[in-house]
Amino acid sequence: MTLRFNLSKQAILCTALFALQPVWSADTEQPIEISADAAIREEPSGKTTYSGDVVLTQGGLRINADSLIFDIDSSGASVITATGTPATLTQQATDKSASVDASASNIEYQESAERIRLTGKAKILQAGAVIEGNTIDYEVGTQRVMAAGSLEDDTSQRVKVTLPPSTLRDGQ
Repeated sequence: MTLRFNLSKQAILCTALFALQPVWSADTEQPIEISADAAIREEPSGKTTYSGDVVLTQGGLRINADSLIFDIDSSGASVITATGTPATLTQQATDKSASVDASASNIEYQESAERIRLTGKAKILQAGAVIEGNTIDYEVGTQRVMAAGSLEDDTSQRVKVTLPPSTLRDGQ
């Protein structure tokens, strides 16, 4: 579909966010593999901390981080928190979606909320489109992306969206 009218700022932002819809939920039935220099398991709390060149893979998903905390509560819900300079997340392309590359100081996945939160110089790239901000939240179930800047210590960071011309032409 070709867009034949002038897009408002809101329409351009919505187009950008839909173009950046990742497919992180596609590999949830695949096994998780984690490699690291060290691992500490705290059985009573259900928390495992991996440190030193951590690599998590699950199907086409890959996370690289300095440290990764895998926390499973008593109900079985999990929270995965990756920290790095930056921590990176890559989701390989599928037949329905282009590959996704994300980076931030912290990447957190909350299984029960089906939400991924990137904080600290957060950035997502997909199909030539880029969204940057201090915080980016992605709600897997609703495929909703929310980005926010930061107004701390006179180092204000605003949300920045970059769209390739093909995104607007193709109506993605």
